[in-house]
Amino acid sequence: MSLIKAITNNTNLTIGAIRTFLTTNTPAGVTALSVKNITSFADDQILVIGQFGNEGTEVSYVSGTPSGSAMALDSATNFPHSTDTPVIVIDFDQVEFSHADTVTGSKTVLATINIVVDTPDFTRYNDTTYTTGYYFIRFKNSITNVFSDFSDPIPVTGYTQFTARYLIDAALGGINKKTSEVLSDSFAFVEIDNCQMETLRELKRWSFLQKFDQIIGQISTGSWKIPVPTDLDDQFTNKSIFSIKIGREWTLDWIDKDRWNRLTESMAYTTLASNILVSDATITLTDSSDFDSGGTVQIGANTYAYTANDTTTGILTLTDVSTTTNTAGQDAFEFPVIGLPTCFTIFGGFIWFDRVVAATYDGRNVYGDYYKKVDSISTDSQTIVLPDPLVVQYYLQWKFLLKLNNGEENQASLAKMANYTARRDKMKQKEVIGTTFVQKPRVNNWSLQSQFDNQDSKRIRDGNYPNI
Repeated sequence: MSLIKAITNNTNLTIGAIRTFLTTNTPAGVTALSVKNITSFADDQILVIGQFGNEGTEVSYVSGTPSGSAMALDSATNFPHSTDTPVIVIDFDQVEFSHADTVTGSKTVLATINIVVDTPDFTRYNDTTYTTGYYFIRFKNSITNVFSDFSDPIPVTGYTQFTARYLIDAALGGINKKTSEVLSDSFAFVEIDNCQMETLRELKRWSFLQKFDQIIGQISTGSWKIPVPTDLDDQFTNKSIFSIKIGREWTLDWIDKDRWNRLTESMAYTTLASNILVSDATITLTDSSDFDSGGTVQIGANTYAYTANDTTTGILTLTDVSTTTNTAGQDAFEFPVIGLPTCFTIFGGFIWFDRVVAATYDGRNVYGDYYKKVDSISTDSQTIVLPDPLVVQYYLQWKFLLKLNNGEENQASLAKMANYTARRDKMKQKEVIGTTFVQKPRVNNWSLQSQFDNQDSKRIRDGNYPNI
């Protein structure tokens, strides 16, 4: 027995569409319609005569330019239509169903089907071939061969209870509503995002956002930074980072930018502006202003001696021609502190170390324990991060009812808001059960701190509570 695997909602075609209505009772078999208004109607337009889902509704096509109140058709109608029956222009008259193994994979067309207008609002396609992958749907205009955009990917196995589509449909079903111009998918996506943001603000950190013991990059000889993870919640501070560790070595200490500046102030730093090739007599840096007029420059694993520095062009004249190569964009240092990093800070989208990586540690993994960001919901198949989908479902129902009532709360919307709040609070309680919070106050002895470390202004500023 075949299963209905792919369905498309045709009523989306009529949102904001040009429309008029019949002015006379029209029998089956006519090749022209008498309508109230022909403004904006034109040759080769696709028409729906009747309402989607009503028996006797049919598709037809305009033939020639309408005149007066007459609209010629390219073929005779199949059903009779009464006065005041709507006549609606739609952009597409067919539905193309495709399959792909992955969300971004190449698509294979399975079938192209004429839209169904006289049964419920859906055009369906039965597929028993695939058990994995994704379906994609788009509309087609059979006259112009113009296509709509593809739909969001539709999992062959169906939407799980954590996907946006499942949650939207469940919320609408719970209040006996359908997707419409008012309760649109775009509105629902925004409210799912709002729900997650509001809920996540209830606690500073949630366990389901943890990404611990993740390899976030590798260190390389002659470098002192790696990009922060693309899914790190806070890309510019250490707020979302629990710890950073290099290979089998110790966990690095976080320091603020002021402390990092003082630990690295002896090193001149820039980047290589162009590739270095074997036998090159010069090196071009992005900015050589902070480099001496002569000395050595460290680039990657290579050290180059130079005798002249043109700070206007960034060109260093080498003592001897190059016997090694380097790639543009690599870090370049003078007087680097080389070794295994012990501290890190974050700014500009990078994790910066307190020293330049020595060759001994080249290629070591950098492990991170951090909290990931929450991606904005914009497609049906995206999943929420909250572990309880009912939190989102109740929130959507609350916001749907609120919108339908022009932003005014009523008994129904308040009940859904209460459901959301109770479910959210229960999820929060489960999150913190068994969790221990420790604070470690220390004596606020400013003179003692200054005595032991009179250069560490951050330590002094911390007062009673350091970064714990």
